[in-house]
Amino acid sequence: MTYDAFRHFADTWGLALLVIVFAMMLVFIFRRGSSEQYRRAARIPMEAPESPAESDQKINTIKATGVDAPPEREDRP
Repeated sequence: MTYDAFRHFADTWGLALLVIVFAMMLVFIFRRGSSEQYRRAARIPMEAPESPAESDQKINTIKATGVDAPPEREDRP
């Protein structure tokens, strides 16, 4: 394939492919029912522990009490 043929392909079909992929991404992002998923994802940094040490302390407390798994959070299904 020569440079000119490749450039022609990229200018026509390559652009069309990128536009189609972009449109599919928009449809996926703005699909019905996804707003709750994005709200939950936006709250993750606010619910994270202040420091890794606090997280380790909670895990050690759970291990000391003999509980196998940490309790489920309210916002998780």
